[in-house]
Amino acid sequence: MITTPLLPSSQPVVGCFGGGLDSTTLMAIDSDRSRAAAYLGVTESHLAEVFPSPDVWLFSDTGAEHAGTYAHVERLADLVPNLVIVRRDGENIAEWCTRLGIVPLMPGGSHICSLKFKGEVMQKWVKAHTSAPATWIIGIEADEGKRAKRFQKPRNDAGTYLYPLLELGITRDACEGILAHLGWAAPIKSSCTFCPFKSEAELRWMYRNDHQAWDQCQEIESAFEAMSAVKNQAWLDAGQPLNKGGRAPRGMWRKNSWAEGARLFARKVNGQQLSMQEWAEIFEAERELINLVEVI
Repeated sequence: MITTPLLPSSQPVVGCFGGGLDSTTLMAIDSDRSRAAAYLGVTESHLAEVFPSPDVWLFSDTGAEHAGTYAHVERLADLVPNLVIVRRDGENIAEWCTRLGIVPLMPGGSHICSLKFKGEVMQKWVKAHTSAPATWIIGIEADEGKRAKRFQKPRNDAGTYLYPLLELGITRDACEGILAHLGWAAPIKSSCTFCPFKSEAELRWMYRNDHQAWDQCQEIESAFEAMSAVKNQAWLDAGQPLNKGGRAPRGMWRKNSWAEGARLFARKVNGQQLSMQEWAEIFEAERELINLVEVI
């Protein structure tokens, strides 16, 4: 892994590596373009056109990835000489959420974690190493076209954004096939341990297999529960002031979001979001039922 890479003075190509299947597939293709092109049934020149080789691959460490993702990144750091790990200055995403007493998806708000702890961090690193607008390589599968349409590049950004998997028609299944063909191990799904969009299956796996991650989620949700009442009461005590945008001033909340049903994870059961404790009770009940069946 290089620590002080040199980017070209014009049109640097930056690969966004998230540690998951899509970006790992792109990295594998880039590592063996001849075999990859033959497997995909395209010419190497066409591959180069839709997927120019990155001068650098950037992995923005949020500080809250799963252990399996960190292990995957460490393995690739030994294989890919231009993989660089960057981090947001100051605090990681878990520390940020805990300090503010927030959850990644606040009621009435937007999910900004990826922007603050990935996109902005990588943009800052590139600007520190070159003044030229970059070409960004982003891994979005062919069956995830809506993700690319939702993406909005930063304001005043003169960069170019390319989606090679979309251009080449590479789906999730095809990603797995390419990795197997090139001899690369498929990674686990990449996300923060407390990503609000986790499925029930992902929550169950974390509860049973990653106790450290589960404890971190509990800490964040507990801080949110405590701060929700405090910030709402501060707003009430101040006479319910609003700024020009109709919002409460910084440090105050118009609602006690916890009391109104907001929780860390967005998934609902019978129309309700569940707390970490309630999810744990469900998974424990499942475990007891499995044990009972095995005894019978």
